[in-house]
Amino acid sequence: MECDKKYITIQQLEQHNKPGDLWVSINGKVCNVSDWSKYHPGGETPLLNLAGKDVTDAFTAYHPATAWQYLNKFFTGYRLKDYKVSEVSKDYRNLIHEFTKAGMFENKGHTAVFTLTSVAAMFGFVFYGVLCCNSLWVHLCSAMVLGMAWIQSAYIGHDSGHYIVMSGHGWNKLVQLITGNCLTGISIAWWKWTHNAHHIACNSLDCDPDLQHIPVFAVSSWLFNSVTSSFYRRKLEFDYMARILISYQHWTFYPIMVMFVLTSFVVTSIQHVQFCLNHFSANVYVSPPNGNDWFEKQTNGTLDISCSPWMDWFFGGLQFQLEHHLFPRLPRCHLRQVAPLVKDLCNKHNLPYKSLSFWEANELTIRTLKMAAMEARDVNNSGVSKNFLWEAVTIHG
Repeated sequence: MECDKKYITIQQLEQHNKPGDLWVSINGKVCNVSDWSKYHPGGETPLLNLAGKDVTDAFTAYHPATAWQYLNKFFTGYRLKDYKVSEVSKDYRNLIHEFTKAGMFENKGHTAVFTLTSVAAMFGFVFYGVLCCNSLWVHLCSAMVLGMAWIQSAYIGHDSGHYIVMSGHGWNKLVQLITGNCLTGISIAWWKWTHNAHHIACNSLDCDPDLQHIPVFAVSSWLFNSVTSSFYRRKLEFDYMARILISYQHWTFYPIMVMFVLTSFVVTSIQHVQFCLNHFSANVYVSPPNGNDWFEKQTNGTLDISCSPWMDWFFGGLQFQLEHHLFPRLPRCHLRQVAPLVKDLCNKHNLPYKSLSFWEANELTIRTLKMAAMEARDVNNSGVSKNFLWEAVTIHG
C-alpha cells in the first residue's frame, strides 16, 4: 500500500554522495551501491559522478533490460519523494523502448564481421608490402594502409568496450584484448576507465577527462582558474608554461594530434581529430552531471559530423556522436537510422541538434581553440602574473 512506503527528499539523497556512502535513485527507488561500486564493471568513477542523484536515464542508456532484475538487492526501502520525469526523459525512454522492441540492441548487424575482415586484409597487405617488396612507394603505401587498419581496429575496440560486438561478454572481452591491447597498443582497462567517465560527464570541464589537456590544450577560459579534476583527483595547473602553449594551441592542434612524422601515424591522427571535433566546440559546464538532465547534457555537449552513407566506414559510424552518447549500447550500424528520430526529439523540446560537415566542424573547433588562446594571452583572465619569458614570447602577438 502507498501509505506503507517510505520516502526521502532529493536533498536527503544528495547527502549520500561519497565513497562508502553512495546512494542513487533509479525510477524513484533509492539504491545503496556503496559496496557494489568497487565491483561495478564500468568502474567506480561513473557512480561517484552521479552519486546522490536520480540516474534512471544513465542507467537505461548503459544497461540491458536484464540488469533491472538485480536492482532489488540494492534497494534501501526508500523511494524518492515527488519523483517526476521530464517530458524529454519520457520521450527518450520511449525511444529506448521502441529500439528494444525492434531488437536493435541485440541485432549486431554485419559491421563487426566486415570491419574485422577488412582489418585482416589490410594487415595482410602491410605484411606483404613490407616483407616482399623493396619499393619505397609500396612501403609508404603500406604505412598508410597500416594507419587505416589501426583506425578500424580502434573502432572495433571501442564497440567491444561497449559490449556491442559479440553476443556474450567473454567474446567481447577477447575482442577488446585483440583490437585494443594487441593491435593498437591501447590498454582496454585504461580506455574503459576514461571512456565511461567521458560518457557520464560529457563535456564537464572538471569531470570529463577527454577535455582535461592542460598544459597543452584548453577549450574554455574556465580552465585558466586551475580547476581540480574530479577524475584525476588533482589540480590542473594553469601556469606559465601552460599559458605559453595554450596561447598558440590553434596552430599546434594538428601537429600535436599527428604526434609522429611517420605516415601511418599521420593517417591515424584523423581519428584523433574526429573525436575532438565531436566535443571541443560544443557547450561545456563546470560541476558533476545531474542524473535528471541526461538527454539535455548529451545534446549540449556533442555534435555530429554529417557525411554521405558511403563514408560511414571511414568515420566508423561514430560521426553520429550524439546518437552514440544517447544509446551507447546501440550497434554502430543503427546510428544513422535513429538519427532522424533523435533530431525530431531535439526539435520537439527546443534542444540543440548540431550536425556539421567535417570541414565546418574543423573551422568551429579552431575558432573555439583560438578564442581560449586569445583569452590565455590576457593576464587579467587568471591569477598568473606576467614575467619576462611571457613578454618575450608574446611581444609580437
